[in-house]
Amino acid sequence: MRHKFNWVLALLFIAFLPSCTDKNTPEQPDEQQPKYYVIYDTDIGSSTDDLFALKILYNASKRGQCELIGGVVCRMGESKAALADLMNTHYFADAHLPLGIERNGVEEPNEYISYEGIANLQKEDQTTMFPRSTSDYSTLPDGWKLYRKLLADKPDRSVKICAIGFMCTLVHLLESEPDEYSPLSGVELVKQKVHSIYVMGGKFGEESLRPGYNFGHKGALEYSKRFFDLLPGEVKVYFSPSIVGDGVDYPTDLVLSDIYWTDEDPIKQVYMNYDCNTGQRMWDALSALNLLYADLLFDFSPAGEVYINDNDEMVYTPDPEGNDYYQIYDEEMNAVYLKLIRRETVWR
Repeated sequence: MRHKFNWVLALLFIAFLPSCTDKNTPEQPDEQQPKYYVIYDTDIGSSTDDLFALKILYNASKRGQCELIGGVVCRMGESKAALADLMNTHYFADAHLPLGIERNGVEEPNEYISYEGIANLQKEDQTTMFPRSTSDYSTLPDGWKLYRKLLADKPDRSVKICAIGFMCTLVHLLESEPDEYSPLSGVELVKQKVHSIYVMGGKFGEESLRPGYNFGHKGALEYSKRFFDLLPGEVKVYFSPSIVGDGVDYPTDLVLSDIYWTDEDPIKQVYMNYDCNTGQRMWDALSALNLLYADLLFDFSPAGEVYINDNDEMVYTPDPEGNDYYQIYDEEMNAVYLKLIRRETVWR
């Protein structure tokens, strides 16, 4: 176990995060620490944890902890792309963030909270509350194609991916052939350019090892198997299992009180207009935090290898030569995780 801080030290760590009310003094990155390019891969539009994960990554990029270079929506449907677009535009307006969409992915996955209506909200003067970069999402590239474009010109082993949805777009990337962006196959391109992937999902050491929603839901399972079969062993994968996020509850009343200074905020509008007390937890937000703070704050399993066996169970085998890790559940850390997420929610 890679134990970096106990929970008391973690609280001290949080105390030195940037003030959520001081926009002029963002956290200054350590010049000796490598900075990574980041791509998010989200199934936004069904649960609210994606919203918080994206906000965390926007903030980190604006603070200089990483450089967010693009986003992929792995849940099919232009209304889902519109949600990612308005999030990019509202929270990351200082740069146009390239966006790619999935057109051949998981068919008809469950939608627990369908909140795409916020894309069409209007203010009292009848103007759009949340502007977007486009109204024609048919012009956006396929997600796997955007991946190839973004990866091609980046330094070797310099990109981290926050994958908080289905594995379908990553599979299409891995299965892709050389093109105008790179002479490398998808597998070779990922092997050369990607440092690590931070995924939400998986079950390890539990009574049931069925892979869980992102990996095992309906048509997602076959994509998950192909992902593990194709992913180069050199790429590190950090899993945040569902059991870890299950204990991190950010209830509606707390969200609304935390975003006190305005109603014109996408996250706040989701919580104002939809019933979000449906068992929502901060699963995806933990993957974003892992990407930023894994080596400082969180406990992970020893190195190993993860795959899905013929019984459709997720199997982890310790292996010092492996590059797969899963986050260890620690109930005492739930309050720490929530405090981190709340600070990022209100940081402006």
